[in-house]
Amino acid sequence: MLKLSFLSMVYQRYGLEKVFREADRMGFNGVEIWGARPHAYAFDCDDKLIEHIRTLSRDWNIKIAAYTPENCVYPYSLCSQSAKERRETVEYYKLALDVAAQIGAPLIQITPGDPGYEGSEDADWGHLCETLAEVCQHGEKVGVDVVMETLTPYESLILTSAGDLARLLADVPSPRLYGMMDMVNPFVMRESFSNYFRLLGDKMGHIHVADSDGKTSAHVPLGTGCIEMEPVVSLIDRMGYSRYCSIEICGYIEDPETYMERSVSHLRACMAKAGVEQAAR
Repeated sequence: MLKLSFLSMVYQRYGLEKVFREADRMGFNGVEIWGARPHAYAFDCDDKLIEHIRTLSRDWNIKIAAYTPENCVYPYSLCSQSAKERRETVEYYKLALDVAAQIGAPLIQITPGDPGYEGSEDADWGHLCETLAEVCQHGEKVGVDVVMETLTPYESLILTSAGDLARLLADVPSPRLYGMMDMVNPFVMRESFSNYFRLLGDKMGHIHVADSDGKTSAHVPLGTGCIEMEPVVSLIDRMGYSRYCSIEICGYIEDPETYMERSVSHLRACMAKAGVEQAAR
């Protein structure tokens, strides 16, 4: 059985009330809260907003699948050449962990950032491990997992494969650190989806479900790209994965209802063909 959620970013022209209403309408198990304005930017999450999110989750009977602080377009990077940027990124993620704990999210989902061309591979990797270890220590303190995502080379130079994630998990041995699979990444990198399960094992902490054009880092609605979703769904179920499968489509903010409904309908059709059921709400 799969637990389904979606990243709320695609509804960025609406408030969180709309997000939870849509999650209920389409029968999702959970919502992955986008940690940016207008939804839940970490620095905006005072007691009033925290209670608002908790109330929405309770009233709609929709779980908080994850809290995903925006870190792709904001000036944050765990492996930056700048010590100041690295320090600010650590503090940002610590605050995100505090927010996650307060809203009842089991994890924060983050990326490594991009080190750029002017450092050395050893120094860049050392920066990533040092800063991530501090973030994970805070995760251990507040009881929230830290889930690291790989990126395509269009987005970052440092963490692009399941092997990179396995190395990171070995170098930062925190019980709160997990890796994840975003379907676009292995597809673009010509890496098998099963490689993530083989190398991460029980450290597979989250899955982003998206379709891909096979050429760029674009996350397009399910059924509109090149990924054959049915065998991937079958693989996820066969591997005994029990955490959330969260639909992430980027852009498409002009009509999120249509694109999200199209995506989840396609996913459920593939699940039905593969004989995989959705978990009960």
